[in-house]
Amino acid sequence: MTEIILFISALFIADNHEFLIEAKGQIERGATWHYVGPQPVEPTAKAIPLQCADQSGEPCGEKFILWKLKK
Repeated sequence: MTEIILFISALFIADNHEFLIEAKGQIERGATWHYVGPQPVEPTAKAIPLQCADQSGEPCGEKFILWKLKK
């Protein structure tokens, strides 16, 4: 079980490496996470967007964010 969790964590980190580095830098400069509710993804912002899926697992609707780093 531990190996599975480590494997999934490693995949997440590898897939979102740029976002994680940018978020860490912003947090070090004083930004904090704020709940903004469902909003469209900004094209130039680094983000980990969410997207709904129907019962068959196919994506539906547009990608969105719920949290944003702000100073």
